[in-house]
Amino acid sequence: TMTPQPMLLALALALAAPLAQAQVSAEPAPTRFDAADTNDDGKVDRTEYDGFVQELVLLYDTDGDSKLARSELPPTADVTRFVEIDADKDGLLSVTEIDAFSASDFDTLDANDDGVIALDESR
Repeated sequence: TMTPQPMLLALALALAAPLAQAQVSAEPAPTRFDAADTNDDGKVDRTEYDGFVQELVLLYDTDGDSKLARSELPPTADVTRFVEIDADKDGLLSVTEIDAFSASDFDTLDANDDGVIALDESR
């Protein structure tokens, strides 16, 4: 059976997809995993994971209120995941909600409990 994908990573990956598609370059766009793997060691550790999520929040927080509204997300973002992360149901994702939701995501993705997410664990 396939390991269920944590919702925040799925949201993060969905948010990152338009960036990769929007790049104009002769080089292939980096994968979302490669974007998170900032030290290029083929693994994503907890610091890289948290940084990747924080960068996505900053990128899409167009009004600078430290919250994400649905209107700030690209059309490809999964609305179902947004609703699940929005614990207080105010239509905004706060840093607190994102942090609370992502608390177990890294551990869930780290299927072999070695403290890093390998590419095959992220699929």
